[in-house]
Amino acid sequence: MEPLLWLLLPVAAASGWMSARYSARKGGAVARDGQSAFSEHCLQGLNYLLSEQSDKAINLLVDLVDVDEDTVETHLVLGSLFRRRGEVDRAIRIHQNIIARPSLSPEQKANALQQLGIDYLKAGLLDRAESIFLKLAETGRNQEQAWQYLSSVYEREKEWVKAIKAARRHQKAGDSPQHVRIAHYHCELVEEYVKKGRVEMAEQESDAALKVDGNCIRAYIQKGDIMASRGNFDSAVKSFRKALAKDRHFSPVVLNRLYRTFTRSGSLAEFPQFVRKNTDCSTDAAARYFLVRAYKDLGDEARLHELLYREMEREEVSPYIVLAYLEMMKENTSGEIHESFAALERTLASRLGTYMACHCTHCGFESNLIFWQCPGCQHWGTVRPHQNPVEYSWLESE
Repeated sequence: MEPLLWLLLPVAAASGWMSARYSARKGGAVARDGQSAFSEHCLQGLNYLLSEQSDKAINLLVDLVDVDEDTVETHLVLGSLFRRRGEVDRAIRIHQNIIARPSLSPEQKANALQQLGIDYLKAGLLDRAESIFLKLAETGRNQEQAWQYLSSVYEREKEWVKAIKAARRHQKAGDSPQHVRIAHYHCELVEEYVKKGRVEMAEQESDAALKVDGNCIRAYIQKGDIMASRGNFDSAVKSFRKALAKDRHFSPVVLNRLYRTFTRSGSLAEFPQFVRKNTDCSTDAAARYFLVRAYKDLGDEARLHELLYREMEREEVSPYIVLAYLEMMKENTSGEIHESFAALERTLASRLGTYMACHCTHCGFESNLIFWQCPGCQHWGTVRPHQNPVEYSWLESE
């Protein structure tokens, strides 16, 4: 039995009671006839529910609640309930039925239009949703919400220029800051321009993102990537350093890029000093991990061994550093001991891919990859590495 159907009965009953009471004020005979007809339909709807004929029950109960000034809100609630449970077609039917009534006040019609637009957005009918929200924005009613939903429409369509304009209008129409969202829209344009080889346009968009939101980690990283692709390694390092200073949680992502930049520029020997100067190695496991990589690639066996042994004495140690330790022990042993370290190395390597090292600070969504827009709640810039820095398996995919 569907729980929502049982909820519809009292809603319909309440609406019918109000309608009957309203009719009673106009004439007793009419009221009695209306109450009799209502009771009959209510019993019929209950029979449909008991016999598991849910579609017939829903259709009857929806028709039972006449749309007038007293029941518009009831219809809107019913439509929202259907939409939340995934029955968008029924929600659309209810909201269209409301809009078709000529007696609605302008406010009621605007509310019904907004709900219908949300139905279309939920159903993926983006053109229809856009048309409705533009109409609402032009009339001046529910304007803030209209621009908010238009931003969502343009996000789905990947129309980032339109999304930027809509988000700005949303911000202007209300008190909700949209700088984070707008900055990420510019960052999306950066990615599109990079794919098309239009590097200058990409750089302009990254600058625009930072102008909107000076704390946008993504924009600093993108700007560093652009500079590195041009061979301008000093500027790349400068941009990555700013990203590192803005939010230490992103040190695995940023240090990974810095490591590649120092390697490509032929200055890897300077990297350990850079890491010690710009990070807190005592608390940042990512910093220590990249020191391990640097010492290994530089062939500095003494410092590599010293760092790894010191790391293994920690109460909490990065699994990647453990992996590096196992690799070192495997290379320095032979026979059965060598095979044991090799087996442990393979086991740990296979498990690293399952770590949920990132989470959304808004909805709690977890992943081993960074998403700039959370797949769970659709918020921008809320996914970041866990505060505990020992798990960052996703850095290898960056």
